[in-house]
This record gives sequence, structure tokens and C-alpha cells, in this order.
Amino acid sequence: MYLPFLCSMRDSLFDQSHVHFDSLLLAVGFGTVSYFVFKLSETHSPLHLAVLLIAIPSALSFSVQQHFSSIFLSICFIFSTYFFTLVTCIVVYRLSPWHPLGNYPGPVLCKLSKLWMAFVSQQGRQHIYLWRLHQKYGDIVRVGPNELSIQNAGSILPVLGGSELPKGPWFDGRYPEDAAARSLISLRNTKEHATRRRPWNQAFSSTALKEYEPLINARTSQLAGALGQQSNSVNLTKWIFYFAYDMMSDFIFGGATEMMRDGDVGGLWPMLEEAQKTGLLFSHVPWFGQLLFRTPFLAGNRRRMIACSTQFARNRKARRPIHKDLFYYLYNEGGTISNPPTEAEAFADSLLAISGGADTSASTVVNLFYLLLSNPMTYRRLRAEIDRHEDRALDFAEQSRMPYLNAVINETLRLLPPVPSGSPRATTSETGGRMLGTHYIPPNTALAVHIFSVHRDPRNFSFPETFLPERWLSEEDKKVLEPSLLDRHDFIHNISAFHPFSVGPSGCVGKNFAYLEMRMLVSKILVKFDLRFADGFDERKYKRGMKDFFTMALEPLMVQLTPR
Repeated sequence: MYLPFLCSMRDSLFDQSHVHFDSLLLAVGFGTVSYFVFKLSETHSPLHLAVLLIAIPSALSFSVQQHFSSIFLSICFIFSTYFFTLVTCIVVYRLSPWHPLGNYPGPVLCKLSKLWMAFVSQQGRQHIYLWRLHQKYGDIVRVGPNELSIQNAGSILPVLGGSELPKGPWFDGRYPEDAAARSLISLRNTKEHATRRRPWNQAFSSTALKEYEPLINARTSQLAGALGQQSNSVNLTKWIFYFAYDMMSDFIFGGATEMMRDGDVGGLWPMLEEAQKTGLLFSHVPWFGQLLFRTPFLAGNRRRMIACSTQFARNRKARRPIHKDLFYYLYNEGGTISNPPTEAEAFADSLLAISGGADTSASTVVNLFYLLLSNPMTYRRLRAEIDRHEDRALDFAEQSRMPYLNAVINETLRLLPPVPSGSPRATTSETGGRMLGTHYIPPNTALAVHIFSVHRDPRNFSFPETFLPERWLSEEDKKVLEPSLLDRHDFIHNISAFHPFSVGPSGCVGKNFAYLEMRMLVSKILVKFDLRFADGFDERKYKRGMKDFFTMALEPLMVQLTPR
């Protein structure tokens, strides 16, 4: 009597499993097709993503709901199968040998998704992580599904030089898609970049640089006065960053901040630092940045930074210039440029100058004093050179001819470049693939020369992790200070590998201004004060606290100052 019932139950289960198998095939098939559609289009449009990730599996769920006991089970089954298929296709392809970058070594997590590098970047240790990857894997490391990091100094000019590749997608997430303009550094079109750079070239000409010397002199004197009023230990990081923001506000807008006088009353410094950190996250995952920019209450610090610099620019536009500042050139107030930047472009470039000009110079000078005080012999040698020049030590032209001062600055830039991980480029469908030595870089590949690793490569510099300014001196001066260096026939000093300011058409246009500023700042502090680490200062903690958020974020450098 039970046999008919068991047979009926068996047939029912068979029919149900057959239906579920058909639903499975349907979800797998659509998941696979959706993967190829996404791969071919590389779309990040919210509408397209909504169709691929929500609309299609939703439609499938409703189309097969009659085969399930509830719509909930239908949705769970279809969505889980659909997304499992998508993820499987992505994983298999990105780890497969037939991927265009399949032959390049790198961590599995990096090959799978840029989300891993985004996570690493938010810890501030990106420069150390990439350096260790190069030590493990070699000159070219795959650090994203379609991205390579390069350590070979021979690749610097092919990637960044005269036949420069355009900027990579790395910059696409740092500005809203509906932004009226993007800053110079984020422009991917090389012709547009060349046009937009013209006012910058004028602003940093040798004639213009001479006109900025009184500004630098006045602000460095103000800093020396402020430091002289401090008692006990001094947070040199804070004061030098205050100086840098005041200096750049004078240089860009003819004056906008007075942080050395009033303190950071508006919270500009932490806001810019947090915005750099968020911008780095958006750079690794541009689609995520664009998504957050579309959400009013998210990406707040990036929005505040843009709004703050825009307000500075509007205030400057509303008044007559005190001197020829950067805005004078960006806004073509002299009328010397045909087809000048628009107002929105001038405002966007002002933001670039604030973060790019203040953070880089300030972090270099703070790190310079950290390295000086960690190396007493170097400190004494630099002090002796400055003292020998007496009153001329505070002359801009004289400082440019002081070999040890410039050697100390260059060695700081080598060991701790202000933009440690460089500025990524990309091959495109238009540029085609490129050969870097014996390595072929296929089209649509992002690539960056990792400056931090290049500068610490023993093939380029002997004793690469040692602070050794003497390596930058002439052979005659080396004989006097470090004769043992010349006894080594294998001593290496590959100056072509030294590019802390990048190189090529997109290299730092403000390089010469930065040297003027840093030389005067270091000289004036050493003329006015004797320095030592404050009691209880932890050198190791300071070093561990250096963060790479595109530019460097630093711990407090606590020092004791004694007026001379």
C-alpha cells in the first residue's frame, strides 16, 4: 500500500530537482553573460550597475518563482547563484594564465581586486608594502587586476619622460564626475594637460621665482620668531606645517591663512590630511569614490576641502593682488595667455597648489630635521657649513651654492620622498602596448614607477637605507669628509634614478620653488637655534608613524630649541 505513495514522492522530488536545475542553469547562464558584458564595457555607471547587479537577478527570481514554495526562496536561490557565478568568473579570469597580466608575479589578493590595495593604503603603509613586494617579486609586480608597480630605474623615462604615457584611472575617483573642472594633476589627456600647464610654467619661471623671495624671507623670519617664543619642547611638525600653509596661502592667494599667528582655528590641516587619505582610497577604487560623491552626506572631507579652497580663490578674485601670486597667472590677470583656464579650472588648480605645495615641502623639512638629529655628525657638518657663510647663509643665491646643505636636502628626498608611491600612468587603446626592457605592457594597463623602492634599490645607491648626504658631494669633497667611500670601487650613485619630483611633462612644476623654500627654511632655523630631540622623544615611534596618503603624514617631531 506504501509503494504508490513512495513512487509518487520520488517523481515529485525528481520533478522539483529538475526544475531547480533549470533555474540553476538560467542563473549561471545570465551570470556568465553579465560578467562578459561588464568586462567588455568596464562600466561604472550606477544605472548600468543597477541593471547588471539588481534588475537582471530580480527579473530571473520572479520568472521562476512558481517553482519555489515562496518568492523569498526564489530570490535567495537566484541571487546567490547569480553572484556566485559572477565572482567565480572574475576570480578564474584574473588568476588565469590567459589574463593579459597573467605572467606578472604578485599577491593573489592584489590580482583579484583593487580593494586590497585600498585597504592597505588606509593604514598609511602603502609605500612600505610595495617596497617589500618588490623585494620579494622583483622589478615588476602586479598590484591590481590591471595594474603594475615598477622598480627598475631604466623604466622611469619610458614611463614618465618625453614620450610620456597619459595619467591612469587612478585620478578618476578624486573628483565628482559633475565637477566643473579637474585640477592639473588629474588630467588624463596629454594635450589638455600641456595647455593647462602654461600658466604654471609662467608662475615658476626664473623671473617669477625671484619675486617670491621676499615672501619666503618674511614667512621664515616669522616662523623663527614664533619658535623663539616657545618654552620647553616644541612640536616642530606642527610649526613647519603651519609655516607651509601660511607660505602657500601667500604664494597662491596673496594671503589667506595666519596659522603661525592664530593657530589652525579653522581645522585646515587635519581636514586636508583626512581629505588626502580619502582621496587615496578613491584613487584605488575610482567607482567607489564616484558613488560616494553622489551621496550628499558621504565623502564629506573631500567636499569640504574643495569648498574651502574654492572660497579662498573667490576671496582672492574679489580683491586686487598685492603681488603676482599664483592666482594672478592661473586666472590670466596679466592677459598674457591665449585660451586661458576658466574660472573653475583656476579654482581647481588652486586646490592642487595648497595640498601639493604645502604638504610636500613641509614633510621634507620635518623629516630632514629628524634625520639630522638622528645623525649628529651630519648635523655638525651642516651647521659648520652654514656658520662659515656667516651673514651670506641667509642669501638665496648663496644657499644654492652650499654643497652640504643641498646634499642633505637631496638625501632626505631620496630616503623619504614626499610622494613615496609616485604618480601612476596607463597604456590605453590609443597608445597601444609598450615594451619596458624585455617586458611587454599590454594596452589598458595602469602602471607606476614606485619612487620609494627605486631610491632604496642597491643597484642605484650604495648603502641605500643609510642617511649619507656625502654621496651627493663632488669627488674632492668626498675625499675630505668620507675618504672611505672612494676606497670602495663598487660605490654606486645613480643620479638618473633620483626623481622625488617626478619627471617629464607632468613632473612637479614647482620643484625650483620648493628648493628655494626648503633651503631658506633649514638655514634660518639652524642660524637661529641649536636643536636636539626633546627628552623622552621616541625616534622609532616617529619613524613607524610616517604615513603614505599620497603625500606624507607625520607624527609630532618633538625638539628642544636653544637660541644661538
